[in-house]
Amino acid sequence: MTELLSKQPIVVGGTAEEYWAGGEYHATDLDLCPLPSRGDLKALASVGLHKSGRHWTREDLPVAVEFPGSGEDIERTVVVKVGGVSILMISCEDLYLDRTRQATASWPREDVSFDAALELALTNYITMDWDYIRGRIRTALSSERTVGTLMASVNRRVRSRARRGSLEVTARRRQMIHKHGEAAIAADRAALQILEDHDKASG
Repeated sequence: MTELLSKQPIVVGGTAEEYWAGGEYHATDLDLCPLPSRGDLKALASVGLHKSGRHWTREDLPVAVEFPGSGEDIERTVVVKVGGVSILMISCEDLYLDRTRQATASWPREDVSFDAALELALTNYITMDWDYIRGRIRTALSSERTVGTLMASVNRRVRSRARRGSLEVTARRRQMIHKHGEAAIAADRAALQILEDHDKASG
């Protein structure tokens, strides 16, 4: 697919969500940005892909290909190697911002976009660039006041829950380390006792 298109496509949507959140996702389509050029459309057709609604499909391919938007709001990407092929993936932060923006449509009711933003925040809380996210939301506030205000509200609620969840996970990990550490010490003590008994018996 990369060789077909005039610009290297960026993987977005559910596939990117699965990559960053590590959750269970059964792909039905592969979302790519930017929108294909006229030349790209010809190239897609030349390899047997045909357009059905918003999807490009081929009988032998398990997933359809979709180009949901221009991708102009994507500022950060990462290169992911899959089977020796370099794939451009939307950054976790930009995907989070996309889901946060989508969640404003039904705010304050929490929808699937809110859940997706929360899952991304929970699984990447420590490594997420929250300063970058705050900066992007401030930019949205200055250019789209209503949307920016709602994004800030969604972000606050998501971050609050993700912070609590992250602390709970950390506490559980500490308990497990402590528990297994005690077991390891007990095993070491038993082993040392056996060695001491052996030394006494042979001495």
